[in-house]
Amino acid sequence: MTNVGAVIEEASIQKIFDLFKNKPGNLKFNETDAIIITAKTEDNRHVTRTFYCCLKPDGTIDETIIAGDGSRARRHQLVSFLMNNGITGNIKGYNIKEKIGEWKGKSIAALVSEKDGSIHIP
Repeated sequence: MTNVGAVIEEASIQKIFDLFKNKPGNLKFNETDAIIITAKTEDNRHVTRTFYCCLKPDGTIDETIIAGDGSRARRHQLVSFLMNNGITGNIKGYNIKEKIGEWKGKSIAALVSEKDGSIHIP
């Protein structure tokens, strides 16, 4: 896989039950929201990444949670994506619901192969 630059074309927040009739077994009860990001790479490919989390009513997330390792890892990936791509410098108090519209046009990193690609999470 090759690391290339990409630009976010679309970012949205969806409820899990709007995407799935039944919640997938690997998602826990505290994962109720999906943040879906689509980006276009330098070579005109589209890559998508979905982050599963639970947004608080004020639009923020809490990185430290009392949950299993899988849920904690998924939340940490979202925080890592936001901080390492310069979207925010501090996750505490960052309102994702309000700020997600500002993500469009941000430069991020993507990993691509001959067949597919994904958004890079450091």
